[in-house]
Amino acid sequence: MVSPSVSQTEFKLEKNFRNRLYFFTGLIVLSQIIFILQLINLQIINGVENSLKAERFVRKSESLPAARGQVYDRNFISPEFSKRSILVSNSPTLDVILNYSQFGKNPEKIKQFIVTFYKTLSIPKGYYAKLLNDSKFTNKVRRKKPIVLLQGISREQHERISVFDNIYKNVTLITTPRRIYHMGPALAHVTGYVGKPSSKDLKNRDIKSYQLIGKGGIEIQYDEYLRGVDGFRIQKRNSEGHIEEEKVIEHAKMGKNLVLTIDKNIQLSAYKALKGFRGTIIALKPGTGEVLAMASNPSFDPNILSGKNRKERTLHLKRIQKNRSFYNLAIQSKNPPASLFKTMVALAALENTQKVPFDSSYTYKCTGKYTLKSHFPGVADQDYLCWKPAGHGSVNLIEAIEKSCSVYFYNLGYRLGPEAILSYAKLFRLDKTSKIDIPGERVGFVPSNEWKKRKYGVKWFDGDTINLSIGQGFIATTPIGMSLFYMAILNNGKIYQPFLLSEVRNPVNNSIIYKNESKIIQDIPIKPSTIETLKHALKSVTRTGTAAYVMNGPGIPDVAGKTGTAQTRRRGLSSSNHAWFVGYAPADAPVEEQILVTVFVEYGVGGSVGAAPLAKQVFEAAFRGSAIKKAKLDGFSKDKKVTMEALNW
Repeated sequence: MVSPSVSQTEFKLEKNFRNRLYFFTGLIVLSQIIFILQLINLQIINGVENSLKAERFVRKSESLPAARGQVYDRNFISPEFSKRSILVSNSPTLDVILNYSQFGKNPEKIKQFIVTFYKTLSIPKGYYAKLLNDSKFTNKVRRKKPIVLLQGISREQHERISVFDNIYKNVTLITTPRRIYHMGPALAHVTGYVGKPSSKDLKNRDIKSYQLIGKGGIEIQYDEYLRGVDGFRIQKRNSEGHIEEEKVIEHAKMGKNLVLTIDKNIQLSAYKALKGFRGTIIALKPGTGEVLAMASNPSFDPNILSGKNRKERTLHLKRIQKNRSFYNLAIQSKNPPASLFKTMVALAALENTQKVPFDSSYTYKCTGKYTLKSHFPGVADQDYLCWKPAGHGSVNLIEAIEKSCSVYFYNLGYRLGPEAILSYAKLFRLDKTSKIDIPGERVGFVPSNEWKKRKYGVKWFDGDTINLSIGQGFIATTPIGMSLFYMAILNNGKIYQPFLLSEVRNPVNNSIIYKNESKIIQDIPIKPSTIETLKHALKSVTRTGTAAYVMNGPGIPDVAGKTGTAQTRRRGLSSSNHAWFVGYAPADAPVEEQILVTVFVEYGVGGSVGAAPLAKQVFEAAFRGSAIKKAKLDGFSKDKKVTMEALNW
């Protein structure tokens, strides 16, 4: 039985609970009534007034794009004294933006004004017809999206806009940065250019759609250094689009400045030397790997591609496509190295004396041809010709390199065998990239017996070795690859990674943030006697050999080098040759003071007439005013005659 006291307690608790429930229920109902009344007040009673207030002011967050860092050549000291060393800079330009204040959201009025605007500036209808016929135009107007009427206006256009009040009050002039490439096409393959990001860029990289990003060369290689950090501001605009208040929350930080290893004077001389030719010139410091010049022709104008004139940009891109001007021949062309490779064969022979008894005094008689005896019944012997039909007579290694005697190297290569030659070609990285710090580099090609079996279903023949011995046949190298091989000779076997970036600097205080250092990417043990023999031979080429006619003369120090003429077939119709030359100067100076120049010219006839003269122009620019005198080469007479037919080899 339940006691009366327990029942009375439960009753009181239940009563208290009901009172609290009624209270909270009433509070919720009252809150909803107040909310509904306030809504009625905002939307119905004072709806028009509140709507006008809401439309009167709009707060908008806007990004402030950072200016890209500037680029200087190796002679840069500070921004105050940078006029002679500036390569890439920024210049402010004026863009014309439509001001909506007089038009509201009336597309027809805006179209009428746009027509008047362009007619006032004498701009053809075709320029703005596309804008007016754009299906997105009306949508842009309704949403009051910025409409750019003109980009990068001239001073004359600015003055005309200012004169006509009906024009001036309806537009806004804003300043935007423009990228200026001071050397234009002369340095285009090194600098690259900038442009708007593609959809792929936006997907794979941490960038914004409005930013300008690097497109090739240094601009893309070091884009993260150059791009800087964007700022942002908040603008308070009225319903007519006028700015009532503006506050910068974070200022944009300019990108970092780059100092390159490039020398403007040497670069310009290399580009000028290539005028009228399809080819490339590389100049570098063999003792460090610093690239002083890298020119490729045909080229393109990065100022046009980075500019705001769409029509001009489209026409330029068509010319680029037609001429394959984006192709950087210095690091992307692959061709037979021709007689430049004879130095490699000589090195392999001098380093393999245990396998094949050989030294620089070894002589072989050149009669104008080399006969390869057939090992197969019914197959005739094969004759391989020297460039000189009458032959060179008995020559030793030095003389064979000096005169570029092919018969001597046919014999030497046959004695060595393909394995020794190809192993050294790989050792000197002819089948690898140089690791230079711009994108797009291709690797050279070093064949093998296994490759030939896979490719053609037949083994390596002795004839393949004969061709290989003079840099013909299947082997293909890049100009930068040949530069590194000759660099190794000057560095006693050391190959430095070629590089273009010297320093990264703070744009505010010019302090050095990063300094690039030389890096050895290959260190090959070579006997000192081999090095001396090859250097001796290379000096003889320019003094009494195939390049003597070109390199002898005032204005440059003593040059050593090697000419090459790659036999090829042009468009499958008529025979023609590519021209090669690799040389260094001063020939007898320490490697730290030398400059190594590589020239490759497509269909340049021959190394001595198509490539060596171009190298001479670069040496003249590099050593202009130098007091260095030509040294004498012991054992070689200046009275020796150089025949004109020798100039092609």
